[in-house]
Amino acid sequence: MVGETLNVNNLTVAYADGHVAADGVSFALGYGENAALIGANGAGKSSLLLALVGVLPAKSGEIRAGDLILGKKTLRELRSRVGLVFQNPDDQLFMPSIFEDVAFGPRSFGLGEAETAERAEAVLARLGISELRDRSPLKLSGGEKRLCAIAAVLATEPEFLLFDEPTAFLDPRAKRGLARTLSELPQGKLIATHDLPFAAETCSRVLLLKNGRLAASGGAELLRDAELLERAGL
Repeated sequence: MVGETLNVNNLTVAYADGHVAADGVSFALGYGENAALIGANGAGKSSLLLALVGVLPAKSGEIRAGDLILGKKTLRELRSRVGLVFQNPDDQLFMPSIFEDVAFGPRSFGLGEAETAERAEAVLARLGISELRDRSPLKLSGGEKRLCAIAAVLATEPEFLLFDEPTAFLDPRAKRGLARTLSELPQGKLIATHDLPFAAETCSRVLLLKNGRLAASGGAELLRDAELLERAGL
C-alpha cells in the first residue's frame, strides 16, 4: 500500500558450500519507487532477489516489508507482499493456459474461485493481454511470456515487485512495451539487470553490487559513471 517500504538491513546470504552471495547488504525501497540492481555476473543480484522472498535463507540480517519481518512463520504472507518475476518466464508459467497460470497465485493464497477469476481477468486486461488467456505458454513469444509472468505475480496483489533480468529474450519492441508497462505499475520495483539503457529509462535509483556487497547507491547518474562501472566489471 502507499507509504509502505521494503527494508533490507545488514543482510548476509550464504550457500551451503559456504559461498557468500550477499554480504551485509542494506537498502530501502519505497512504494512506487523504481530501483535498478546492477553488477557483473556473479555479483549476487539473483541471489539477493531470491533471499528477499525467502527462497534462499538469510545467514543474518533482516528483511521487512512494511511491518512484517521475514521469518518461517511469516514467509507466506511476505510472499503475498513481495512478488518475484524470474529471469526465464518458463520457470514461472507451467499451467496448460495463461489464465490458469495467472489464477494459480490467488488460489494458492486461499481465494475463492469467483474472486480468483475476477482478479485474473482484471490483471490480464490491465496488461492488455486478455486475448492470451486461453493460450498455452508454449505457443507464446518471449515478450508475451514476459507479460504473462508479470500478470501471474500481479494477481497476488503484491506491494513490491522484484525483476530478474526482465529484458532477457526480448527484442527492442518488446523492451519498449515492457518499459511502458513498468512505468504504469504503482508498486515499488527492484529491477536486477545488465541492460543499463533500460535501467536508465525505467529507474530513478541505482544499487550497485560487487562481490556480494553494496558498492554504490545513488541516483540514475551512477549509470553514466564510466569509471565506477568499469571498476564493478560492467
